[in-house]
Amino acid sequence: MKSLVKASIVLAVAAAFMVTDATAQLRGVVGVGLSVPVGDFADETGGAAEAGGGTALAGIEWLPQGKSFGLRVDGAYNRFCTSACDQATGDLDVRYRFLNANLNGLMEFPLGAESNLRPYVLAGIGLYNYRLEGDDVAAGAGDSETDFGVNGGLGLNYAMGRVGLFAEGRFHNVFATGSDLQYIPVLVGARINLQ
Repeated sequence: MKSLVKASIVLAVAAAFMVTDATAQLRGVVGVGLSVPVGDFADETGGAAEAGGGTALAGIEWLPQGKSFGLRVDGAYNRFCTSACDQATGDLDVRYRFLNANLNGLMEFPLGAESNLRPYVLAGIGLYNYRLEGDDVAAGAGDSETDFGVNGGLGLNYAMGRVGLFAEGRFHNVFATGSDLQYIPVLVGARINLQ
């Protein structure tokens, strides 16, 4: 896990130094999708989070003109039901809520001069605020916590002039007290050229 942290930090810092062109392409990014908890976070003895949680993302990307390496700053909202939401246990209103802000290095891979498709990879660091929320959360159990984390993933852009479409999946690892919280949001959305 330490190597993943180091690689994410190196990628984000390298992107910050490489993105210096004043004519850089600036793009807005918005997306929605579903999240899947993994590892101990999905286990009954860990977080007991369940798949199918909603996610929403908004951010800005900055790529130097003619380059395929740049930066993305984004924020996301994720929500997961817990095993307590299950009909068999009385359908209680107890959910996890995550808010996070990320700084990522972004590398696009052109498939040719005439292609509108561009696969990409991104990785970086983030700050994650999370808590239990809902009408049935026990007193004191809904206190929020904030921890650092790392993320990395793959995506595909489809350009259509100033507005394009994208789909991506990213693995998030939050360095929480006790056990790391891990989840994978899968998003679709729009990428808008702002310049």
